[in-house]
Amino acid sequence: MGAIIALMMTGFAVVGVYKLFTNPDFRRSLFGEFAASPIETTFIFALCACMLLFFWGVFVPALGTIKITILGKRRELWAVAGIASLVGFAVMVFYTWLKSPRSK
Repeated sequence: MGAIIALMMTGFAVVGVYKLFTNPDFRRSLFGEFAASPIETTFIFALCACMLLFFWGVFVPALGTIKITILGKRRELWAVAGIASLVGFAVMVFYTWLKSPRSK
């Protein structure tokens, strides 16, 4: 199930990049959305990028060999992206919970 979702996200990303370069109306709406809420838009793009890096890092051996140094320890790219995805998802859920209106 997770693989199907990751493949769908990859397809959405490919179509989105294609439309970004070929469709001026899509580009205008995307930049308008970014101008309206730059932090949220950047966060969602970074979260999707981390999720895709995790998925493709696990299944593509070349991406799994890339190492990143964090606090003096070398870790694989897919592991760092997986941890960032989990943390980002938790932050997104917590932010959505705080942002939603609650009755008194």
